[in-house]
Amino acid sequence: MQIVHRTAFAIIAAAVTAGSLGPATSGSTAPTRPNQQSAPVRPTGFEPASVVKRGPCKVWINTKKLHGRWNAQGVVYSSSTVCGMKLERSHKRGKYKQISNFYLVKNGGQRNTGWHYDDHGYKTRVCLNLGSESSWHCGKGI
Repeated sequence: MQIVHRTAFAIIAAAVTAGSLGPATSGSTAPTRPNQQSAPVRPTGFEPASVVKRGPCKVWINTKKLHGRWNAQGVVYSSSTVCGMKLERSHKRGKYKQISNFYLVKNGGQRNTGWHYDDHGYKTRVCLNLGSESSWHCGKGI
């Protein structure tokens, strides 16, 4: 059972890397009237622009609406070594501040943060730490 579980994670990770598990609405726009400009529709789920990968470590953001407001969740995956993750948020283009705990995984492990508010005026990004390094590598704010 353990081998099947790890194989499933590897397949999912490969599909996410290839972009084949992205939301069907990614990049679409809302229907428009002739005199109305189109506005991008924010997809629910995996955010491809948020991905950070270093060696066997990978982090990304998922998004979804909860009670009518957008929220973000960080996810970390490691195929072998120790990987760390944290979630940071900026308000009105201000400085990013940590909003989640630190999460560590290794050897095919995967963990996620809880859901954090990420609606209008906010940008959330996920940061990765490869266990052998002292620096953090942060993705694009979503």
